[in-house]
Amino acid sequence: MLGILLIFSIPIYGFGIWALYEPEESFFFLDRWRFKEISELSDIQIKLIRIGNVVGMILWTILLIYVAIDTFTPKPPFPTIDLKNNF
Repeated sequence: MLGILLIFSIPIYGFGIWALYEPEESFFFLDRWRFKEISELSDIQIKLIRIGNVVGMILWTILLIYVAIDTFTPKPPFPTIDLKNNF
């Protein structure tokens, strides 16, 4: 599971970093064909895009840390039943 998440994290972090530096381009990514003229984004929209990308990358990092801890934590052994001492 950790390996799959690490592979998926490459494009997620790549898009997040790109969106921090180019918020207008990332906002219209794969949707530019819908518009004849690209409208300007307001300063509030640009800030919200950047804040959303930072929050998304932080949440993805927390998910990766949680999965890594869960992966490398040894599991406790199954309880055994001692039939001799029960009677």
